[in-house]
Amino acid sequence: MIGPEDVEFHHGADADYRWAETNIFSILLPEERLMACVYTVSRPVLGVMSADIVIYGSLASRRAECLYIDCRQHLPAPARLSAYETANGLSVRATRPPRDYRIDYVGYDDTELHVDFHGLMEPFDIHDPEHSPRAARGEYARAAGSGFGAAYGGHFDLTGRVTGSLRLRGREYAVDCVETMDHSWGPRVEIGMPAMGWMHAHFGPDLAIHWINSWDMDAPPGAQHRLAHGYVMEQGEVYGLTDLQMSVIHVDSTPVCIDVTAVDKRGRRFVLEGMAQVGAPWVCYASLWVYAAMMRWRLDDGRIGYGMAQETQSLQALTRRQGRRWADPVGLFTT
Repeated sequence: MIGPEDVEFHHGADADYRWAETNIFSILLPEERLMACVYTVSRPVLGVMSADIVIYGSLASRRAECLYIDCRQHLPAPARLSAYETANGLSVRATRPPRDYRIDYVGYDDTELHVDFHGLMEPFDIHDPEHSPRAARGEYARAAGSGFGAAYGGHFDLTGRVTGSLRLRGREYAVDCVETMDHSWGPRVEIGMPAMGWMHAHFGPDLAIHWINSWDMDAPPGAQHRLAHGYVMEQGEVYGLTDLQMSVIHVDSTPVCIDVTAVDKRGRRFVLEGMAQVGAPWVCYASLWVYAAMMRWRLDDGRIGYGMAQETQSLQALTRRQGRRWADPVGLFTT
């Protein structure tokens, strides 16, 4: 179970330099085809953090096609996570921990973000059997089944309503959307991270479907993705997922279409089809390749919703499969 104390750091005296704690907040403006993302990674043992603010406005295969990027890798770590400010103009405060947050950012090129996140549910603890039917007991089993290894040694997801404003290079946009944030803690290596997905679909404040999936890139299409954890939030009640079937159509590394069938612990079945609207590669770690996209989701009953979808692959796994070498076997270019 997640309590107010879980918005703070969790590392003990024996934690080593790999310990990391993360937060992500996303802001969707579907009518404007805009998505913004605020992501922080703190390594309290090292005393450093990174802060990453990105705004997307197209469906791109190159990071340079993002509308806005402010990524700082070596900022001083805050003393606490419940209220902190960074050197690049970001402020995050837990106004009613662990459910409500205030995010303010004043950046460059007349760009600002000022939003409140109001949780619509209790935080979903992936390691609590009362929350997730997939929760496992024992440290090794918890890490193996988390979806992201030991980096999700502690992890909660929380769907909420986001309201406020986004100012992008002098133009003001009103923000009013439903999105999902998370907080993770545990030892997080920077190479060889597991391939996985973190995705959600929101159909207004009364229905949201969120899941974490493992990803076996060597399996055949349709059999690559397996449920790690997830939930359905309906009318304020939360029901853990028991099954997930998913297939993804990629163009290069871009997930352009995602088909999902999710089953919750009530036996309720939800069938969704998602189409990417905006997105681009996201390099939140130097040796990790993430594609982040705003998906337009259609339920089989015709309802339309939106949500961020992330697919994560380590560059080590990609170079094993896709690495290239230009050779000169006949010596044409040898002097």
